[in-house]
Amino acid sequence: MSQEEFKTMMEDLVAQEEERLGVGSEDFLKRHREIMELIGAAERYQKERRQRVERQFIGAKEVAEILGVSEGKAYSVIRDLNKELKERGFITVAGKVSRVFFQERVYGVKTG
Repeated sequence: MSQEEFKTMMEDLVAQEEERLGVGSEDFLKRHREIMELIGAAERYQKERRQRVERQFIGAKEVAEILGVSEGKAYSVIRDLNKELKERGFITVAGKVSRVFFQERVYGVKTG
């Protein structure tokens, strides 16, 4: 089979499959839009979920702004707070600390 014959055969197969699936038909396009909307909704959900998680933690830049200290000192504060949390049996993330715990220790605010 020559390359040209193979190419023609593939084009015919693609055309047959497009016809079988109804590519370009109103139903096909409607279903495509529905699927794309579902994908968009899933992406928005993941983004919102990630943002909720990120709001639960505070990083060095924000700690530095709140306390009016350098980022280096903010990292030191975070290390100290995370050490305290670890000693209590909590899982910690380097460079971040629970926003609630930070507020509790800095402001003496008890939440929840």
